[in-house]
Amino acid sequence: MALALLVGASAPSHAHFPVTLSTAHNKAGTSPILIDGTISFAVYANFTKAKEERFVRFALEKKEELNLEYLILDQAPTNKLKNSQLPTVVVTSPSGKRINLTIKERTPFYEPFGKKNYFYLARINQSAESGIYTVRATAKSRASIVVAIGRTETRGDVLNVGMTKGECPPTIAKEETITEMRATQLIGMTEKAAEVCAAANSWMFRVGERDGEQFPVTMDYRSNRVTVSVVSGTISAVAIG
Repeated sequence: MALALLVGASAPSHAHFPVTLSTAHNKAGTSPILIDGTISFAVYANFTKAKEERFVRFALEKKEELNLEYLILDQAPTNKLKNSQLPTVVVTSPSGKRINLTIKERTPFYEPFGKKNYFYLARINQSAESGIYTVRATAKSRASIVVAIGRTETRGDVLNVGMTKGECPPTIAKEETITEMRATQLIGMTEKAAEVCAAANSWMFRVGERDGEQFPVTMDYRSNRVTVSVVSGTISAVAIG
């Protein structure tokens, strides 16, 4: 599975796997996707000027918890900014609901693993929807922030977006027909990663065969659906329809 991990600075806790957003992640459709949003990630976003944006996406399932924290390092220039000067962070749920991480605190804490001081600015804990969440951070001035996602203490996988095999294709608005080139990029992914990638692109997804066992599927043709074959947990073939 061609999954690339974007490594950043020391995370606010040893349990948070670090991900750094670059200037290339200035659109939701090209932003990296955290395959399991319950796993602890620390997503770093650095801004050099006002109106810059950074995006990251993550997947959750129904009955799981949505856990988000907005933090900054106790370090200049960000720690000198007023709350009104700090970047805004907005989360969009799979159903389109917007959740603002409104700054309501500036609670200090020391993180011994990275030996750094942080401030909590906002925290959210609530029941999750099933699907892909999108986080958008928008700068008001030069600043650096951290968005902590999830709580499970294990290493997480990040699905990068691109045009090569094993990368998730960039999202196309109102994509009615999936091309073979885009569909075959799922080959080599784990079944979970492929399902998350399909959801991020609003594709219908189904497993037609797993380890030689074929499953009954409807014979209707859907140009926005992929039917995959799975061998040992990895996508081995993809058909459109």
